[in-house]
Amino acid sequence: MNLKQTLLTFLENNLFLKNGTCPICGKVLFVTDRFLCHQCEDDLPIINNPTCIRCGRPIFDADRHVCIPCAKLNLPFSGGYAYLNYKDSGKKLVHAIKFNDRPHLGIWVGTQMGVDMARFPWVNGVDLIIPVPLHSNRQSERGYNQSEKIAQGIREGLSQNNHRAPELATDILIRSRDTPHQIGQGREERLCNLTGAFNVEHIETIQNKTILLVDDVLTTGATLAETSLTLLEAGAAQVFIATLCAVAE
Repeated sequence: MNLKQTLLTFLENNLFLKNGTCPICGKVLFVTDRFLCHQCEDDLPIINNPTCIRCGRPIFDADRHVCIPCAKLNLPFSGGYAYLNYKDSGKKLVHAIKFNDRPHLGIWVGTQMGVDMARFPWVNGVDLIIPVPLHSNRQSERGYNQSEKIAQGIREGLSQNNHRAPELATDILIRSRDTPHQIGQGREERLCNLTGAFNVEHIETIQNKTILLVDDVLTTGATLAETSLTLLEAGAAQVFIATLCAVAE
């Protein structure tokens, strides 16, 4: 650990809260209710081009409404939303939430997502918000589930301006098998790893319900497809998805 990082770690642990430094550029934050510096917040790669109506992935052809993966693979989502492009500071933000012990950063960015998502008509029909679960082994190592923190923030964001906030349910979708990290794997490998990895408990709770499924990143869609199918086969009526970041098609 170099001298600069040692000093920043000391400041975080002794003088500031866990959001004592900007997770993207490392600048010290002196306002304790901020989680990014002004510059990095302004530079976030927010998705503002046309998006796939099914998964929320950015697309670059205004004449199409569904991305190539959703059209080709008939992914089971009824609709979707993604906040950031998975590049540059978007990647750094995800990494900080997952690996740098910053659960409150996940809640904060989820709140921004929830406020923005309130403009979509389909949000009004959501009954339950369910985060994609971690296996108990991985959650024990990390100390929290980053998708659950993002989902918590989404609920808080939706509750603003008197918007109806669906219930957050964290005990329904269970990851029963500890799958390896999927970074660098193609969709076929991911699907193979994930088949049968999830179970539903309290099945009666999701019967004929519309569910918002929350994850940190949409890449191939394999994880969200497998979890969505698990919920639909258990009796859910529809599954919509929300992700912090999405890879463009």
